[in-house]
Amino acid sequence: MEELIKIHSPEFNDKEILYIKDMLNKDLKKTKPIFNLKGFLFGWFYLLYKRAYMEALAVIIISLLLIQIGFILHSFLFLILGLIAPNILVGWFFYFMYSNKIDRDIEDCGKPVDKNCLKEKGKKSIGMVIFAIFMIIFLTWPVIYGIVTKQDVTTEQNKYINKVNSLLQDKNSSK
Repeated sequence: MEELIKIHSPEFNDKEILYIKDMLNKDLKKTKPIFNLKGFLFGWFYLLYKRAYMEALAVIIISLLLIQIGFILHSFLFLILGLIAPNILVGWFFYFMYSNKIDRDIEDCGKPVDKNCLKEKGKKSIGMVIFAIFMIIFLTWPVIYGIVTKQDVTTEQNKYINKVNSLLQDKNSSK
């Protein structure tokens, strides 16, 4: 198993390889979370870079849910949690999440394991990180544009809804 992990992810040191081997052997009593600094600093971007797409998607969903709860409850705490918690999650549980990806890759490469296939699946992908950055910029551009130019970027429909809401509040306050 150690040989397969080294083929898949040659950048890991011996301690990391043994840790992932224990996780793949389902020996969770031996495995305590090991902190991964790159995972903490870059969060789900690091998972995308390592081509752990399912795990990255799960972390993104957790982040978006926390941010959405923050917006609904008008809670600054949840907004901050939505931004920081995913990085903490990836920092402490990176090897657990990445061992799932290695396990899937080993299964995908058949039995006996095709080492070339495993090496190919272990490659990194800067392209997905760049794509994610462009998508974030694309989706947040109206907000960024409005902040930079100090212009109102709300749509006509939103302006109408805001006007109706203010009229309703005026009517309710006059009662």
